Amino acid sequence: MMKPAQQSEATPSPARAIPPLSAVQAFERAAAHLNFRRAAQDLAISPSAVSHQIRGLEARFGVRLFARAGRSVRLTPDGEHYLRAVAAGLALLEQAGRDLYRRGRGLPRELRISSLPFFTATVLIPALPEFTRRHPDLTLRIEATHQYADFDGAGVDVAIRYGRERAAGLRLEPLLEVRMQPVCAPGVARAGLRTPADLARQVLINVAQQPRSWSTWLREKGLAHLKPRGELWFDAVPSALEAAEQGLGVALAMHPLIRARAGFGRRLVFPFDAPAARGQTIYFVCRPEQARDRRVSALRRWLLEAVKRAADGG
Repeated sequence: MMKPAQQSEATPSPARAIPPLSAVQAFERAAAHLNFRRAAQDLAISPSAVSHQIRGLEARFGVRLFARAGRSVRLTPDGEHYLRAVAAGLALLEQAGRDLYRRGRGLPRELRISSLPFFTATVLIPALPEFTRRHPDLTLRIEATHQYADFDGAGVDVAIRYGRERAAGLRLEPLLEVRMQPVCAPGVARAGLRTPADLARQVLINVAQQPRSWSTWLREKGLAHLKPRGELWFDAVPSALEAAEQGLGVALAMHPLIRARAGFGRRLVFPFDAPAARGQTIYFVCRPEQARDRRVSALRRWLLEAVKRAADGG
């Protein structure tokens, strides 16, 4: 049987197991950058202060958190393990503080969403009245963007992203598989656009954030060497679809979500039935530790319903 003194050494007291928050923040920033100087800039302290805080943690726990080689550092296995727990804990503290701040001032609770522009216009906005009815005390702040969601610096709670997402440390839940499908104005289709090969006489409308979409689609259809009459480029999907509606060319749209776009079937049609053979996935992205947050869970349930309605054509 282990002696009481030995138990005390094996299991640190709560006061010793929980280090000062300043030291934890210094460790998290240094681990995020693998650079003490950049960590110091984030925290508005000196690099020597960051080093002092980390040495204090290493002395407290009796482990090496960083392996140092000249001016470069890397996390040790112990450091990597500790970082996962620290990052999750700091995220929870940040969220709790934001909620408490808002409650203390009588402000509504809120969720920050970073969403693809096309998904925002086609799925989120049409479904917002239903979300407001269900959750009148919860405010949504939605940023429609293709840019990478900044869960740390911008305080993003949930992101909607497309494709093979690289999101280390985040939880990705599939919402829907989509396939690229050519769309155009009815007049363009009637003027002789009946097969994929007819695209050689058309202007292809591209999106800067998806620069290889057309080349991938054409290669799948055995038309890798097809040369269109011309090309147009836009910065976002909604603008490209508007150009297609105006008869300026042929765009690629996410099928089946495109069916939910206002005016589909009148201002925008499929010239032929030829969706891409390979699909991509739209994901619901959040921090793992926030996946069970009641606000995030409510948003997820609402989104799954909204996506199903949109995929069925509204």
